[in-house]
Amino acid sequence: MATENNNFRYLKEANAKKIKNEFGYNVPVDKSSRRYDFVIDNGKELFIIETNFYGGGGSKLKSTAGEYRNLFDVLNGKYKFFWITDGMGWKTTAKPLQETFNHNDYLFNLAMLENSILEFLLK
Repeated sequence: MATENNNFRYLKEANAKKIKNEFGYNVPVDKSSRRYDFVIDNGKELFIIETNFYGGGGSKLKSTAGEYRNLFDVLNGKYKFFWITDGMGWKTTAKPLQETFNHNDYLFNLAMLENSILEFLLK
């Protein structure tokens, strides 16, 4: 794992208060109940990671893509935001995914993770 191999600190399911208490970063939130799946501190900067997998289509995918476009804007480049998503569900909801891909700096699928993209970007 990239965090263990490089002695990076990380938290899972962390809200803004926990991030502030553990790492000292003041992370803005788009909603009061926001809990990030993972946050990683490499000693120089904070990385915020959200993950999901969709086996089937539906309105949730469009909503999620919009939510993560908005979250990227809220973070305003102060912290790197990685969205990791995959699944056959995106085949029927490609337009919202494409819009977020074009808007956000980082959007990954599982194949990209298998090719060590996170380890490359975290260093």
